[in-house]
Amino acid sequence: MDICTVTKEDIKTSLRQLGLQAGDICIVHSSLKSFGHVDGGAQTVIDAFEEVLGKEGTLAMPTLCQVDFLNSYKTWYMDKPSDVGYLTEYFRKQMYVYRSDEATHSVAARGKMAYELTKEHCGYGPHPLCLFGEYAMAESSPWAKLYRMNGKIVFIGVSMRKNTMKHTVEVRLVEHYSDMVKDPVKAQELKDQLYQFGKPGIWPGFDAEEMVPVLREKGQLQEATCGNAKLLCVNAKECCDTYFEEFITRPEKWFKEDFLAWRQACLDNA
Repeated sequence: MDICTVTKEDIKTSLRQLGLQAGDICIVHSSLKSFGHVDGGAQTVIDAFEEVLGKEGTLAMPTLCQVDFLNSYKTWYMDKPSDVGYLTEYFRKQMYVYRSDEATHSVAARGKMAYELTKEHCGYGPHPLCLFGEYAMAESSPWAKLYRMNGKIVFIGVSMRKNTMKHTVEVRLVEHYSDMVKDPVKAQELKDQLYQFGKPGIWPGFDAEEMVPVLREKGQLQEATCGNAKLLCVNAKECCDTYFEEFITRPEKWFKEDFLAWRQACLDNA
């Protein structure tokens, strides 16, 4: 494959093809090298996004710490480097960028809603059923806020498998079923069977890449190319609601037998 040279205007054109516009809140999963050669490097990519989003918009990036994952809470500090791509770490260190205070799934953001998006990640609404710890996907997390704010999710040169928002749907799903159980003793027994941080168990994990045809069929997936990179964009709320609807109506298509059995036990005890 020939290596393309990509300019800021090339990137801005592709972002507009994805439907991005002034005032949007956007989180970006990325592989910088997927473009080919970017004239001006990482700064050009950031500038392109911020010029499209404008002064009323907000740019966000995941700044996850996945190396030595099981010790994340022991080794966390606010200036700990992001390890999910060069662009995320480059962005995190820029001026006026806020970062949420959470050990495994922090988010960095700059723009009009950056502070609101990142503040109090561990502030309220704990979800003890989350596989990453109480607050990673809590109601106070940037991930839950992106859903409520109708944020957009852009993928640059990476597949939908990198869609971190999917974990908010997993949390929502296990709550949906466990809340049906009337007997508190049985409910706790079933909850104890679920995977929690550092504790093996059952969990409704799924491959979000396999959901692409569903999103495309519903007209919820925008696609473009820029240089050598393929770009994708979804609305966070639409995407997550589609995931949840699929999981409720066609669970056998998406989950393994252990979770299906757990789900059935919840239904049997409703």
